[in-house]
Amino acid sequence: MGSRFMTDSTKVSGWFLFTIAEDGMQYLKNLDGIEEALEGLDKVPKDELQANIDSIVQRINALEKTVTAKISILPAFDARMCMEAIKSMSEKLAQLRAKLVPKAKFSFKSRKTAGATPSPASTPKPAASPKPTVSTPTIDQSQFLKFEDRTGEHLFIGSLSVSETESRAAKDVALTNLTDCTINLVHDIPLGAIHVKNLKRCTLVFPPVSGSILLHDCEGCTLIGACHQSRMHTSTNMNIYIHVTSEPIIEDCTDMRFAPYGQILPSEELDRLFEAAQLNQGVNLYDKVKDFNWLRQQQSPNWRLLEDSELQPEIVAKVLAKDRSEAVAK
Repeated sequence: MGSRFMTDSTKVSGWFLFTIAEDGMQYLKNLDGIEEALEGLDKVPKDELQANIDSIVQRINALEKTVTAKISILPAFDARMCMEAIKSMSEKLAQLRAKLVPKAKFSFKSRKTAGATPSPASTPKPAASPKPTVSTPTIDQSQFLKFEDRTGEHLFIGSLSVSETESRAAKDVALTNLTDCTINLVHDIPLGAIHVKNLKRCTLVFPPVSGSILLHDCEGCTLIGACHQSRMHTSTNMNIYIHVTSEPIIEDCTDMRFAPYGQILPSEELDRLFEAAQLNQGVNLYDKVKDFNWLRQQQSPNWRLLEDSELQPEIVAKVLAKDRSEAVAK
């Protein structure tokens, strides 16, 4: 059994450790099974195509969770290779979906509001060394909720138009090219994965979500969020208040500061959101960050925990206040 999504060197070094786990061989079977499903996707009847794509998405997500759960027994290099294999499958699926499934002809309109709360993160510092070029997965975002290309605005997910039918299923979100904005995603709309790319000096507040929080190319931001998995790439000078049930991953990042998520909402409301996202409130690995660029046993210099004196619990209330007061007024 040998998937072409894995290199020989990875199977020799990483998989020896990985198969110590009792589900290691099952992982390899699943890897090959997904590859076979991808290869045969263009032969599936049109009326069965979307169901097959949804099934492959679920299988890839399950595979990613398996790797993340075992990441503590893998060296950083091998863990990185495992994640690269999964990323390759996601890219392949995105390419096939774009080719085989017509894009939906609709878009979401957003409401522009002025007066963004300034980001509490400290003044951005230049990275110690130039950021290496990292390939990122090509993801079909045609069905995502989106905010993009904004400066100095307050952005609330409740301002996006979502039909009742669409609001029942978890929606992925894309936040792209935002500067000096505050972003509030706390709403009754169930959310899956959140993709964050090229944000500068923004403050982001997320509810518990059923998928991952994925960051690329961000600087000087404060993020408050809860998720099953978190991966952060090529970012610097970030304050991350997070609840995450697997070890957070950083790659090509510097000056990343972590703290627990906190009580962002009244207990009953927050409990409901955690339950809806199927997140365990009793497990938070915010302080078990895995740095893929630091292979030594010593603490990575690229991340640390926020000191008590640095915590700013008032940030959430400032971001949520405007949208909550408008909701009460209505």
